Amino acid sequence: MVLSFMPLLEEAEKPEYSRWHPLLHHLALLHESSMYTHPSSPAPYPLETLGPGYYFNPAFSHWDLTHSLLDSCPVMPEHTLRQLENMLCFQREDGSLAGAIFFRGDPPVPHSYSNFPAVWPLAVDEYTRCTGSDRAVKMAIEPLLKQLAYLEANRRADGYGFFYNDTVEPKSWESGIDDSVRCSVVQERGKFPCVDATCHAAFCYDAASRYLEMLGRDGAEYARKRDELHELIRTRFYSEETGYFHDGYLLDRGIKYRALTGVWALTSGAATKEQADRVIDESLLDPERFFTAHPLPFIAANEPVFELKMWRGAAWNSWTYMAILGCLRYDRKDAAVKIAEKALDMSLKAYERSGAIWEFYHPHGDHPSAMGRKKAPYQTPAREYCGHNPLFALARIVTGEKETF
Repeated sequence: MVLSFMPLLEEAEKPEYSRWHPLLHHLALLHESSMYTHPSSPAPYPLETLGPGYYFNPAFSHWDLTHSLLDSCPVMPEHTLRQLENMLCFQREDGSLAGAIFFRGDPPVPHSYSNFPAVWPLAVDEYTRCTGSDRAVKMAIEPLLKQLAYLEANRRADGYGFFYNDTVEPKSWESGIDDSVRCSVVQERGKFPCVDATCHAAFCYDAASRYLEMLGRDGAEYARKRDELHELIRTRFYSEETGYFHDGYLLDRGIKYRALTGVWALTSGAATKEQADRVIDESLLDPERFFTAHPLPFIAANEPVFELKMWRGAAWNSWTYMAILGCLRYDRKDAAVKIAEKALDMSLKAYERSGAIWEFYHPHGDHPSAMGRKKAPYQTPAREYCGHNPLFALARIVTGEKETF
């Protein structure tokens, strides 16, 4: 049998990856078993799903897919291009991009859910970096502009910045952060400025500006909007007291717990160098906060709101990778390697104990099944979950194959 992901299997055999070989070999096979095709799918190619162990599989999500593509793109760029085409075929008429698509029924038909953060240009950038081709940029530019128009029309927060619909309807989980702390620490509901939503908008403005310039078009207006958001993020979402970025509406109420949503100020390039160094040195590399046995818990481990639950204290390798990209963006390779190496080693330890790759991990290094999910009957993280585990991408950082943002 010819395996589609043979390039990843071959990469897993590299001598410099020998320490993590069993884990990476298993992950390559997990990518393979995550592929799904059905005549009811409108996508032009087989879809890479979240993973065969996901409780609601088959399911397709551009958030999870982005991390899977960051994993495979350097050795499988054409797969990245095909999956981007799949992803963009689910864009709605209003410009929003279906966050998660579930295939249900007999025969199964796709049902879309929510909207989810627009971080998929990271996969476009990775394809462009690896190939030197503008094919992905040409494919992405109009859908990206259409999505930005949707965000501007529908997700501007009251007062300043952008919001995710969680702050209006907590169970919409548009931010991708199910049952998040911020939906419970403030009981009132409204279009409140969220640090992640605002950073994601800035990131998309930046991508739009760059892509237009690459294609010989004027991207100045999007660059201007990016710069305005960057200034806003540096001032309204940052606390000098904590040296960290927080949701603006929580800061306005004096609530300053540290959540990984704040690292998007680094990943998007909004932070100043001084702010970024404080986030890295005082929070990400602090063992009492984020540099736990398995980094990085979604809520800092020393916060009163920390819990051993999915978005209240679990370590997600996908979010850890986003934080690492932020470190690289600010020339902090030292921090990027430390975090990536620790996350890889602990993912390997969990694999050796369980024979599986998990949706999320225990921040103190215990068995992943000791972590809580949302509610019965799915109370523990899913086994054999591909979408949140860009482990090849982490290995490339540790071995020096990727040294820049």
